Amino acid sequence: MNQNKMTAPVLAHRDGREKEHWMVLTTILSLLRAAVKFAATMLAVYLLAAVAALNVPALVGGVLALNALLGAWFALDEEVAT
Repeated sequence: MNQNKMTAPVLAHRDGREKEHWMVLTTILSLLRAAVKFAATMLAVYLLAAVAALNVPALVGGVLALNALLGAWFALDEEVAT
């Protein structure tokens, strides 16, 4: 009963490539967060212009779009925190 022990096939992925994937994922997430933050800032400027022009439909649409952008922003921040 003397057998050579081999590593399990489940552990075959641990050859160092997972670090490269994590770095790419972190880079993409940071760029995505920056894009969402920029879009939210531009939408805030749009909302200020809509308020100044008393454009109610644009104001309602902008608030709804800002709500969606901020939801995406906080969801991306949550992924980084975990």
